[in-house]
Amino acid sequence: MLADFIESFGRGTPPFVSANLDVSDEPRLAELADDGTIVASTIVREGGEWIGVVGATTPLLPAISSPRNVKVLDDVAGLVQDQVDELTGLGVTRIILISHLQNVNEDRALVPMLSGVGRGHRRRGDELLANEDDLLVPGDARAVDPTTGQPFSYPIAATDAEGVTVPIVTTAGDYTYVGRLVVNFDENGNVLDVDDSSGPVRVSGVAPDAVEADKRIQNRVVDPVNTFIAELAQTVIAQSAVALEGRRDPGVRTEETNLGNLIADALLDAGDNAVAFGVVPPDVAIQNGGGIRNNTLIPAGPFTELDTFSIAPFPNFVSVVPDVPRAQFKEIVENLVPRIPLADGRFGQIGGFSFTYDATRTAQVVDNAGAVLTPGDRVRSVVLDDGTVVVQDGAVMAGPGGAIATNDFSARGGDQYPFRGLPFTTVGPSYQQALSDYIVDDLAGLISAADYPEGGERRVGTDPGEFRDDPEVCPGAGA
Repeated sequence: MLADFIESFGRGTPPFVSANLDVSDEPRLAELADDGTIVASTIVREGGEWIGVVGATTPLLPAISSPRNVKVLDDVAGLVQDQVDELTGLGVTRIILISHLQNVNEDRALVPMLSGVGRGHRRRGDELLANEDDLLVPGDARAVDPTTGQPFSYPIAATDAEGVTVPIVTTAGDYTYVGRLVVNFDENGNVLDVDDSSGPVRVSGVAPDAVEADKRIQNRVVDPVNTFIAELAQTVIAQSAVALEGRRDPGVRTEETNLGNLIADALLDAGDNAVAFGVVPPDVAIQNGGGIRNNTLIPAGPFTELDTFSIAPFPNFVSVVPDVPRAQFKEIVENLVPRIPLADGRFGQIGGFSFTYDATRTAQVVDNAGAVLTPGDRVRSVVLDDGTVVVQDGAVMAGPGGAIATNDFSARGGDQYPFRGLPFTTVGPSYQQALSDYIVDDLAGLISAADYPEGGERRVGTDPGEFRDDPEVCPGAGA
């Protein structure tokens, strides 16, 4: 699919840039690398100046996507520096690093390991960087620096290994903005200052200053897609008595939400429905927050088929992993919270159990194969809905393992979930179809505030004694 996408550009295909990808074991991508379409770096001429562009890709790619035989090399800083040195050796003095790492803090950590990229650093992320007077789409807010609690500016200033200030910029996804960084250079390519015109530029159709549509693209792409989407939007499958929280941060990638609970319950239900086909009935369900993609607060009122596709757009299928040992289940739960307070797609929305964690304790570290490199002890308690205590005061209790309903992406180790090759059965429906079926059939078309209250049901908490001592939350409290 990536090869198809690249080749679809036809004549004049731009270079695709990444210094730490080895595509040699994927024949079609290897051909594109051989002909200079996929490269580690490139040089472009703009305004009479030669500008070097170096690419970098997150080493977590195998865990968050499906790169098959593409090798992702871990030494991002070293490989980027090699390209920078080669470009500067050719006399290029203005160098941009364009990266797709996982969050802006990873870019801030990378810059001090580099030299010669003091000319600019551009990354793709989901943080909305902006200055106080920048115009934002109504309802949007500036991203907050978790280390200071203050909103990020545009750009963020970082310092490289030689003490040179490097501007870092990114902008939010969902096609609502493009970023604009305007810098003034001296004759040696050093950044003198950042122009006041820099910042996010609204392009979304909900903004009054939206970019005018391209007529050809509007007629051939946008209008046909909108017609199809309109049909989904007119298919009301339920009424919701409560607003459903699907935003990323704070939201499905940082904390329990009622929409996350709804999806997890749908996975659990789909697993139960597959028992007739010989599947072990699941005890619990886990949906990775990164698979919940609507990034909106869905208001109370009509809930449509389009909502289910906006929430769950990937071709991921409900899967049941049987006989997961308790110790490994605890490792899987640890994998939900190692990056807190940062927003991360591995944070899990759960069903069939509750757990508490302490973010001040040691975070678990795993590799892309799911092997635990550093054991975590953030998870302090795990209690099944029937009252069975699996983890107490951070210790795994003796007892039999259980079955987990999830999606096949997670079951295969996506988001570094440490299933480590445990066998699983994909039971048929996609997670979107499971969500739709659960709402229509099991909830009879009514999402109630009693079942899915705003803020969730305290399935996930930060007080280790929270669930064990509360019989309303934990049926086995005091047992």
